Amino acid sequence: MHAPQPTTSDFDLPAEERYDYFLTQSVKQGKVWTLQGIGGFVAFRDEVGHDCFPFWPAPELAEALANADWSDCKAEPLDLDVFMTRWLKGMARDDRLVSVFPAPDGTAIVIDPLELLRDLEEELG
Repeated sequence: MHAPQPTTSDFDLPAEERYDYFLTQSVKQGKVWTLQGIGGFVAFRDEVGHDCFPFWPAPELAEALANADWSDCKAEPLDLDVFMTRWLKGMARDDRLVSVFPAPDGTAIVIDPLELLRDLEEELG
């Protein structure tokens, strides 16, 4: 069981458990977090060249990765409804992927946005 407040020790969980934690916390809070800098929202390319956009279940977890290339970035909240209806559907249309709760070591679940949308809808009940 997790403490109510997310902490950077949550990065120690395996990627699959972080994914489940992301689902429950995002639904509970009604928002997700990403990083935004001067150039816009952060993204990276996976090994096959897909654009991946990272999202976290809490601002402190997002800001833990605001270093190196992302040092100018701040955590930015997104309303869960907007994330689900606009972001995920738009990312699917643009052939982009979601990196769910990436850790500083680079581990994360990288998933098709429509699959994440289905999982969030299921979590919402």
